[in-house]
Amino acid sequence: MSTHALLLDELSGKVFEGNTKLTVDVILESNQQLNAIGEYELDLQKKGIKTIENLGGTCDQFDSIDLSKNEIIKLEGFPKLKRLHTINLNENKIEKINGTNLSENVPKLEWLMLQNNKIRNLVDIDELGKMKRLRCVILKGNPVCALENYRAYCVYKLNDGLRMLDFERVYAKEREEAKKMFEGDDGKAAKAKTFTVGKRGGRDEEDEEEEKDDESKKKNKKGKKGKKHDEAELAKIKAAIANATTLEEITLLEKAMETGVLPSEYNKNE
Repeated sequence: MSTHALLLDELSGKVFEGNTKLTVDVILESNQQLNAIGEYELDLQKKGIKTIENLGGTCDQFDSIDLSKNEIIKLEGFPKLKRLHTINLNENKIEKINGTNLSENVPKLEWLMLQNNKIRNLVDIDELGKMKRLRCVILKGNPVCALENYRAYCVYKLNDGLRMLDFERVYAKEREEAKKMFEGDDGKAAKAKTFTVGKRGGRDEEDEEEEKDDESKKKNKKGKKGKKHDEAELAKIKAAIANATTLEEITLLEKAMETGVLPSEYNKNE
C-alpha cells in the first residue's frame, strides 16, 4: 500500500472514531462479516454514535447489528428490518426504550443486549414487553436491576418464549411465581412501578439456591449421562456467564448450563 493510501486510512480512522452521526457512508464503510455462529453481522461499535438513524441503508441484509460502546441515549429509530434478530447495545447511555418502534419494525427480534446502560424505570420493562419474540434479554448493569422484584417483574412482563434474562435461564416455575405475584390484583401490578431500591434486584440467596436445586432435579430426571451435576462446576459456569461479552459465549455457556460441564477452553488457566 502506498504512503498516500496509508495516510488516507489513518485520517479516515480518526474521523470515523469521533463520528457522532450514523450515516449511510458509516454503514457502508463498517465491517460486515459472518460472526462465530454464522450470522451476517454489521459492526458499528465504538463509532461515537448518539442517535440510531439511517439503518435503512443496510437494505435489510443483516441478521445481527452490533451498536455497542457508543453514546446512544434512546432505543428507537429502527426502520423496517424484517431479517434482523439480534441487536447488541451494550455500554451505551440508553435511558428510554421505544418498544412500539422495535416491535413494529424489527418483528423477528430475539436477542437484545442492553448491559451497562442507564435504564432506571420499570415502564421501560413494559416497553420491552411489546416485543413478542424476545428469547434473550440482558439488562445487567442498569440502575433498574436494583429495584426490588426487578427480575420477577421482567419475567412477568416479557413474553412466555423468554429463555434467558441477565445470563440466567428462565424456568417455568419462576414464570408461574411471577404471574402469581402480579396477576389478579391491579394494585399489585401498579405497586411494581414504585418498588424501593434493594441490594440484589429482588432476588436473595435463598431464591438462587432453590433455583439451583430445581436445575439439579430436572437434569437428574432426564438422566443426562447418569451424573449429578457438581455444584462447583455449576458455579464456574455461572461465573463464566457473568463475564461473557459476546453472543457466541452466551450461546455456548447456555448449553453448558444444561449439561453441567464447563467447556474445556474455560479451564485452560486452572
